[in-house]
Amino acid sequence: MSSAAPGALAPPPPPVTDGRLRAGRHRRYALAATLGAMGLGALLFWATAVGAGETADAATALPSAGRIVEWGLPLVTLAGRIAAVGTVGTLLFAAVLLPGRDGALPAESRRALRAASIWALTWTAATALGAVLTLSRLLGTSPTSVSWASLQVFLEDTGAGRAALLGTTLGLTLFVAARRCTRATGARILLAVASAAVLLPVALAGHSAASEDHLLAVTTLGIHVVAATVWVGGLLALLVHGRGRAATTTAAPRFSRLALVCFLATAVSGVVAAVLVLGGTGAVLPALGTGYGALLVAKTAGLTAIGLLGRQHRRRTLPRLRAGDGRGFRRFAAGEVGLMLATVTLAVALAASPPPAGGAPSGPATSAPAAETPVPDAAADPMAGHDHGDLSVGILVDDKRFHVARPVAAGSRVTVLNDSGGEVTLTSADGSFDVAVPAGTLSSFVAPQRPGEYPFTGRPSTSFADVLVVE
Repeated sequence: MSSAAPGALAPPPPPVTDGRLRAGRHRRYALAATLGAMGLGALLFWATAVGAGETADAATALPSAGRIVEWGLPLVTLAGRIAAVGTVGTLLFAAVLLPGRDGALPAESRRALRAASIWALTWTAATALGAVLTLSRLLGTSPTSVSWASLQVFLEDTGAGRAALLGTTLGLTLFVAARRCTRATGARILLAVASAAVLLPVALAGHSAASEDHLLAVTTLGIHVVAATVWVGGLLALLVHGRGRAATTTAAPRFSRLALVCFLATAVSGVVAAVLVLGGTGAVLPALGTGYGALLVAKTAGLTAIGLLGRQHRRRTLPRLRAGDGRGFRRFAAGEVGLMLATVTLAVALAASPPPAGGAPSGPATSAPAAETPVPDAAADPMAGHDHGDLSVGILVDDKRFHVARPVAAGSRVTVLNDSGGEVTLTSADGSFDVAVPAGTLSSFVAPQRPGEYPFTGRPSTSFADVLVVE
């Protein structure tokens, strides 16, 4: 029973403190982030299945590394891509959007740099873990069973491994330096380092690195990736860190102009890169009926929608933001960031999907072998130049034969993946190379210094024979 006197008013409820408001806001943010991560994960698995649908049967010819690797690698790749976006975006905020006066960073930009340090650490961890999972998937074994010798070959002699090693080094550098940076000049240097780290997988691995038009493909896709990363990351950083008056009057208008440039660069370079990867304009329409083409169309639709939303930003929400009403801008930007991250997810699945047959030619598997060397027809061999996503090996060995992917440069390192059930040897007819590769391992040897055709044989059967073309 209440002790208040009859007719007395009930005491007012306790006031809501700023701490309780912040706690409630953080819970809502955490719930939204969790639901968003689950949605992106579901989208990633769907898109990966669509992109790999036409090659799934062929892929089963190789040993499986298990569900942890098969499911974990796409998620780790997506986490690394989002962390890269966050790193570049927060550095962009501090270095370009809100650099302050006289080179001294304002409080908002210093907070963004601390966030960039956390993003960079996450990016580094995802890159390192992704490298282990990529090698594990390639070898068809669990991550704990990967040998140090195979890991060393992967890091030193493959494009994907070198990209992971350099990316991890640059990520750790960003993690340490961003926490100590207080000047706009330093922030700009860190932004350049982060942009270089974004370019590493494009230049050293993936479909563009194996294209016949290597320089054009890498340059085009590099512009595409950097422009998209700056665009998405800049808006994310502006949404999270741009809440003060300076962000309203300075950072948002600057980003609006930069976003238009990034949109145009992303759109144009994306079209050119798709044509190059597919093998020419004549291959575009046939490719649209494949899983790869479906992802390409979905990504293009997402990019178009984001461009339309950006136009609405400039016409409606930015004038309101300058007038002091930031609620509409933040709601609109949050929806745009969500759509952007969904498009990034489609891009991750697209990069992991092999282009349709006939696209992205990787060069001839071999030249005509010597008459005395029995070699199966490489052109009719679906395993020749087998695409392992981020990694294509020089020579693949299965239980039936050798498979030479393409000609190699004189004196370069040639990687050999042994997916057979026992140890194999590769011995050239002239003695230029003689290497033994244990079962389920990745090895390498130095190609001959002189260009030419080098027939080779090996154990366990005389049918294991092929020709290494050195250019």
